[in-house]
Amino acid sequence: MEDILTQSEIDLLIQATLQPQDALQEVIDNITDASYDFTKPNKFSKDQLRGLQRIHEQFSRAYSGLMSAKFRTHFELKFQAIDQLTFGEFVRSLPNPSVLSIFDASPLPGSIVVQLSPDSAFIMHDRLCGGRGESYGFTRGLSDIEMVVFKRQVIANFGKILSDAWQDIEKIDFKLMQVEHNPQFLQLASDRDVVVVVSLRFDFNEVTDSFNICIPFRTIEPVLSRINQHRLFESLSPPDPEKLAQLREKVKSAVLPIEVELGAAVVTVNELLTLEVGDVIELDRKRSENVDVKIGSLTKFKATPGKLGSKLGVVITSICESQEE
Repeated sequence: MEDILTQSEIDLLIQATLQPQDALQEVIDNITDASYDFTKPNKFSKDQLRGLQRIHEQFSRAYSGLMSAKFRTHFELKFQAIDQLTFGEFVRSLPNPSVLSIFDASPLPGSIVVQLSPDSAFIMHDRLCGGRGESYGFTRGLSDIEMVVFKRQVIANFGKILSDAWQDIEKIDFKLMQVEHNPQFLQLASDRDVVVVVSLRFDFNEVTDSFNICIPFRTIEPVLSRINQHRLFESLSPPDPEKLAQLREKVKSAVLPIEVELGAAVVTVNELLTLEVGDVIELDRKRSENVDVKIGSLTKFKATPGKLGSKLGVVITSICESQEE
């Protein structure tokens, strides 16, 4: 319902206050009545919906990076839509079976639900177990063994990163309580209770599907006053120096292959088959020229070969600024 008068309506009311009572009643009668649909929930303001959107956009970026590393392939999660409806409408819109993860939202009252289709859950499970991440071609609930892997690698990380995304508003510990497959067994709220549903779309192995996060109004009502776009911008803080130091140490300990390429040569198959001990293969690089030092597949340094005692080695002479050099 639009509860804000237009400027013209405000001007009419001000003018009417200086006129007799009959004129004031006439002005009020001329103001158009606003209609309100009582069957459609409208408990969240636009600013609150924008704040929730920003929280889950931040969550999507962090979760995409983590799962890309776990799956060892591209995984992208993006915010798609946000809407408010009744809990009954949400339950009736879910397919059966579904993977329904119920998270406790302590210290807030109540819980939230994260919904995912079984087909997408199977694809993720297959990839985590060393497969290509392909669909099985049928729909069923996850078995107990499959669910253990899926909980530890996908759902548990979902709750942890969601807690990090909410920390600027409230320190919430999203803890996994249980997983259901039948939407009719969800008992989080009554059918008429208002909920907000956040839809996040993910792209993974040429499969596009969505996570749906259902948050009851009564669960986040205590912190609604703090959820708005302005506060989220104000809460941005510089990175924690301790975490940055830990990240630097982890990067320094990463293992990278280093190769020194002395030169290359092209020989025929017949020449290769007739090689014997003592034969010399002439390379395309002179002895006085610098050799390439590669980090992975990229040429990063130029160097001269030599010996250090009884060991072979190279002396770095220059740093290549780009791959072309």
